[in-house]
Amino acid sequence: MGHKESILPALASGSQGLQLVAAPAIMIVLAGLQTLKAKAGKSQSELYQHIWKFLSKAEARDKTGRIVQYFCRFLQGLILHMPSSALAPWKPVIAELQTTLAWARRTHRWGKEMPHIPVLGQALADGDLLEIAQRSTLITFLIQDHIYFLLKVGILKFQNYTAVQWHRRNLRFITFSHVLNFSLAFREILRIKGKQQLKDSKYIGSQEAEDKAAKAIYDNKRMMFRYVLTFIQMLSVSGVKAMDDTYIGLMGVVSSYIDASKQW
Repeated sequence: MGHKESILPALASGSQGLQLVAAPAIMIVLAGLQTLKAKAGKSQSELYQHIWKFLSKAEARDKTGRIVQYFCRFLQGLILHMPSSALAPWKPVIAELQTTLAWARRTHRWGKEMPHIPVLGQALADGDLLEIAQRSTLITFLIQDHIYFLLKVGILKFQNYTAVQWHRRNLRFITFSHVLNFSLAFREILRIKGKQQLKDSKYIGSQEAEDKAAKAIYDNKRMMFRYVLTFIQMLSVSGVKAMDDTYIGLMGVVSSYIDASKQW
């Protein structure tokens, strides 16, 4: 007792006491709510279960983190336009949160190239040049992103590149990948419409088939919009074209929401 790292440390101030009791107090409130719910005979909320399943997915957590990361970029842009606003003193905190989330997401990108490798193999077998180009570019970006991580922590050292210079170079690969993704989505829309014109029963002839085709077309159009946003974002983030962080941040929030909604 009395040591700062003990279960019951000595309290130097009231704010320190609040910090120490915050987690136990929240736990007690949550336990109390669950007890009241059980006594009322109510089962666990379906919404709660759905949120928990959503957050259990690594991709969902990643895209949720990306929403916050780009919202921080938006706030930093806002502060530049309004330097005397109430947000201004929080600029270092917002910048730190953005950077921390970016590195957390980068840490969890290890192995993210693995699902794309079999798809690349199949594209090579099929001779699908557009798919080959997209998967090759994306895999290259992800591997080079791991190299950026190793450069940043000092495991690797390049004579002619700093970690930031390497990262900005690598962002041009993902920028090009968004162009290829847009092309793939557009091609898929043309393919579905072509099948409908040929009276393919998988895409026309029944309400179920037509609804499925309409949903696929809508989803691809939605992703095309997302790729336009991410392409503009990457032009700015990579340093190719300097743009206002206010609208780049908002674009990031919208594109990340589209990705996160696919996991919902």
